[in-house]
Amino acid sequence: MKDWRVVNGLFVVTTILQGLSFGHTMAYLPLYLGTELGMAPAEVSSWTGLLYAAMMGIAFPLAPFWGALAERYSRRLVIVRSQYIEAVSHLLLVFAPDLGWVIASRLLLGLTYGSIAVVIATQAQLTPRRHVGMAISTVQAAMPVAASIGPPAGAFLIDLVGLRGMFLIDAFLAFAGGLVLTILMPDVPRSERKSSLLARTGQTLSLVWRRPALRWNFLCLFLTIGSRAVVEVYLPVRITEITLDPAPMIGLILGVTGVVTAVATVASARLVDEHGGMRWFMPLMLVGTVSTGGLAVVPDVWLMLLLSCVRALPFAAAATILTAHLTRVVAPTDQTVVLSLTPLPRNSAMFAVPIVAAALAPFGVGIAIGVGAVAYAAAGATGWLAERSTPAEIAGLRKRAEAQQPAGTAAGP
Repeated sequence: MKDWRVVNGLFVVTTILQGLSFGHTMAYLPLYLGTELGMAPAEVSSWTGLLYAAMMGIAFPLAPFWGALAERYSRRLVIVRSQYIEAVSHLLLVFAPDLGWVIASRLLLGLTYGSIAVVIATQAQLTPRRHVGMAISTVQAAMPVAASIGPPAGAFLIDLVGLRGMFLIDAFLAFAGGLVLTILMPDVPRSERKSSLLARTGQTLSLVWRRPALRWNFLCLFLTIGSRAVVEVYLPVRITEITLDPAPMIGLILGVTGVVTAVATVASARLVDEHGGMRWFMPLMLVGTVSTGGLAVVPDVWLMLLLSCVRALPFAAAATILTAHLTRVVAPTDQTVVLSLTPLPRNSAMFAVPIVAAALAPFGVGIAIGVGAVAYAAAGATGWLAERSTPAEIAGLRKRAEAQQPAGTAAGP
């Protein structure tokens, strides 16, 4: 399988399968804790945040190493371990008699993170350079597509087979995605670098730290993903507070928001310019701040639907802009390891920011969601710093590229 379009389609389909199954645990775990384990509403609110934090407590320390492992040994193995472990995690929820099994399930899910970044890095390496932007944005749109289909499908499955039956179907979907990748995914030849995994990871961390535009980009990623994580964890809980029949409304709000996010992810490619589109980042984060703050206080589910769709716009654009920005300020020879390092800010954000929200959740779910609004505001300020540092970074890249050209050879566009 050498055609990059076929590889792109394979990644899109399997990412959607993974997103469908994973998204159900995010959307319906609060209902599971209440209806299947008999927790009181206050316990559900607290344990929803704590279980998410436990999952990310496993995920974020491992984040720097998945890219180096994929580069050194096998991208395929690093990607498919995510689907297979996720399948086992869902099976634990199917048979869980108590909270201990749920904790084990979430800890296992922490071992599944980092695969999407390796998918994007692999796609970038297998795709002709002029098509890389479109290929990456298509893969990124797969998760919002899954998010748009998953919650409504989950609400239907809950009525049909119950919560545990839904998780059994999710386990099958995750396993099927892993099996398809195991059989069909082409593997990029492993690196012949002689440095150790720790040394290679350290080199990449040093590169990011030394370059201002990379530092601010990673911090923007941390803040935007942290805000998204807070909303994903607490929006279903907030919906259960203001409606008597929460499952259909959770499915509707998350499903429609997923559609808007998918469309906005593709459309946001038009914002990308030679600097990655960073000039749009701060205004979009201000929109995210206001809409997320509104989710914390509005008492009406239809207003919540509207605000959730508005919040989807900056979230979708941020993913495209920050990835495009990295491709502009990182040399092609370093893009695979730098892109594979993006799970570090992602996973650490999904651990740290929800922990803050969980600490405030006993004072009100709206206050917990407000943490997400503050994170968006901070991301806007950080994005402004990234925008200011970008021109000098790009000029430096061009100067180094010209210096490496043989005498009398043009540097290229």
